[in-house]
Amino acid sequence: MLERMADLYKKRARSSSVHSVFFRKSLIIVLLITCLPTTFIGFSLYFVGVNRIESEVNKTHQLRLTQISRQLEDQLTQLEVRLSQWAFNPMFNDRLKTMDFAQEVDFTRDMLKTMLILQETNPLISEVYLYIHDSKTLISSSNGVTAIRENELKNYDEFSELMRTQKSIFWTKSIPLPGITDNPVHQKDFMYSLVHKLPGDVSEKYGALMVRLDKSKISSYSHELNDAGVSFLVDEEGDLLIQENQLTEEKTVLKNTLQSEIQKRLSDRKQDTFLYKFQGTTYSVSYYTLSRLGSEWIFATSSDLSTISGPVIMMSRLIISISMAGILTAFVLSWFASHRIYQPIARLIGAITGDKSDKGIVNGDELKYIEKEWHALSRESHVLQTKVEEQLPTLREGFMLQLVQGRLYYLEEEELRSRIAYYGWETEDQQYTVIALQLIGLSSAEGKFKEDDEQLVTFAAANIVNELTQLHMQQAYVINFQDLFVGIVIGLPSAVPANEIKKEMGRLSQEIISTLSSILKVQVTVCIGQLSTELGRISDLMEEARHTLRYRKLLEANQIIDMDSLFLSGDFTFHYPFEIEKELIHAIRLGQEEDAFRIAEEFIAELNHNAGVELYLQQAMAQLVGNVNNALLQAGFNVYHFHQGQNLYEEISQLRQTAEMLRWFKHSIISPYVSEMNQTYQAHQTQTVEKVVRLIEERYMTDLSLEECADLLGLNSSSLSKTFKQIKGINYVDYVTKVRIDASKKLLLETDLKISEIAERVGYQHSWFNRVFKKSEGVTPSQYRDNHH
Repeated sequence: MLERMADLYKKRARSSSVHSVFFRKSLIIVLLITCLPTTFIGFSLYFVGVNRIESEVNKTHQLRLTQISRQLEDQLTQLEVRLSQWAFNPMFNDRLKTMDFAQEVDFTRDMLKTMLILQETNPLISEVYLYIHDSKTLISSSNGVTAIRENELKNYDEFSELMRTQKSIFWTKSIPLPGITDNPVHQKDFMYSLVHKLPGDVSEKYGALMVRLDKSKISSYSHELNDAGVSFLVDEEGDLLIQENQLTEEKTVLKNTLQSEIQKRLSDRKQDTFLYKFQGTTYSVSYYTLSRLGSEWIFATSSDLSTISGPVIMMSRLIISISMAGILTAFVLSWFASHRIYQPIARLIGAITGDKSDKGIVNGDELKYIEKEWHALSRESHVLQTKVEEQLPTLREGFMLQLVQGRLYYLEEEELRSRIAYYGWETEDQQYTVIALQLIGLSSAEGKFKEDDEQLVTFAAANIVNELTQLHMQQAYVINFQDLFVGIVIGLPSAVPANEIKKEMGRLSQEIISTLSSILKVQVTVCIGQLSTELGRISDLMEEARHTLRYRKLLEANQIIDMDSLFLSGDFTFHYPFEIEKELIHAIRLGQEEDAFRIAEEFIAELNHNAGVELYLQQAMAQLVGNVNNALLQAGFNVYHFHQGQNLYEEISQLRQTAEMLRWFKHSIISPYVSEMNQTYQAHQTQTVEKVVRLIEERYMTDLSLEECADLLGLNSSSLSKTFKQIKGINYVDYVTKVRIDASKKLLLETDLKISEIAERVGYQHSWFNRVFKKSEGVTPSQYRDNHH
């Protein structure tokens, strides 16, 4: 019985899956996924890959040819420029026309050295020649001086024809230089030679400077491009300049065929890449035209494409074969995979429908049915989620922050009460107050935190204060201002007397101070605000409390300030330390940093002793900064560029402790000001000494004393003497003597003036001049003149 039920279930499942839309779609998708990519890749590689490879090979081949051709072209250009520069060398002047090189041995040796240097300037140079037309002389960098005779060199008249050429610099292959033959295979040197007629200017030419190239060096460029093909260099007349030393018969025929094909294409394009079939093999052929001073050389190379595309074609055919064989296997596997994919869908449909009928399934599409049921469940879930999230703590926090900051000023009192009642506060017969807490001593020695931990400390303090407040108050909200300041808004029944409220606020404040000091190791100042029955005055009460915190006494670590009794008691007399301020400004102006630090410490200590109140200390520091700036401005220093937009007085208002103020004053005021003062003073000293030097150089022939210089510059002679010695290294008198002696030596050598006249011109009497000169130079003026003539 059970076996029959299992067989019936399997038949129903099999028939339902076959007629299922999802099953058919999944089967088609699996078939496409398994079969199409492999087949597509195979055919793409076969039909597209080969052409693409040929195209990329052509591009790469052309790029390599262009790069190597340009390297060769750059070398040749450099050679042409360097030869043009050497043509203007004074060594190659007109005297070479009549020079007897056999007699002028030293000059001839220098000439050969110069030619060897020219030969070494470019790696392509094989040898350098100098031809003198009138004397029929040929000078070689390696063979020396040779007289040209008609019976020794062929084409004797070609040297005369060379001198009749109108061009000053050109390439030629008609010069019968030693080593150049008609056979480009066996000759060592390059067929073309570079000629520059001498001299380099427009005057009459008397000879020529010729450079012969090393064929092996030029051939090295073509060897880099020889990929199972041939490479060669020909000129526009078809003469072969470079080719491989040993070519097979097949490559020789290929070279001749390609040379003819390239000659046909030159009229249309100076450089190109094309495919050329030769004896059943496809070659990628590229050529590049090098224009050299009226001559054109064609650099050509070829590569066999079969060596690159052959493996790709074989692999493409193999992939196609494997793909076709795998289609059948993929079809079978896809059938079973589709059944496995459909099983979770069938179980999900069963779980959703339950006891329901299958009327919800539209045309056998299970996914549409699941989507419809999912949307229905989502709507129900959303309704429930909305009911759960009706409590809005985030909105309450935002409302309280705006209330304290005064951003709800446009709302009437009734509307404010209505909104705060929405967040759970009682508003009937209520009065309100605030407590402001300032955390101080964050970077003290016993503290746990650093200066940049303000937000962390404030966050921790706000959490602690919130827990303590909830224990004492029914309606209270703690606000974290993120800047070591925490505010508390408290709502109390109007029936509670004011004195009891103050007592309760005092106990709460004392407990907050004790807890925060114990846990966070910070100092706490608490200000208890005034009472009000209007919610709209909360922002004013908080602002007044924050301002009142600045009246805290500096000598007390933790303190509670009650705004109602602040101005009824306390002595806030204040004595400003003017004398210490004068000493501090004087030390800064003199650039004495250590003294300025010490006096600043005395100033802060005096303020702490006399003022005792944070607000007064901040105002005194602002006064000090203003007076320092004023003194330096009067001295001609721009103090504002040090701070780059800093608001010094705003920074002072954020300082809570004397140690912070002292550290800030040293770092932001003393150090940058003293550094600028020292730099400016050094520059000023140098400028003053330079002015004195100019006066000495202009008036050394007169009796210019140090005191006179000081009067002219408006300086003290003693300080000027010290400054001059410090900058120049010698005293004023010795420097004037040095200037006068140098001037007299110049007159002794360049003029025929008498010694007495020279003495008068440099500001000495004749007898005194002789003694001073001999003391300085070791000889008398007359002896000095005789020794140097």
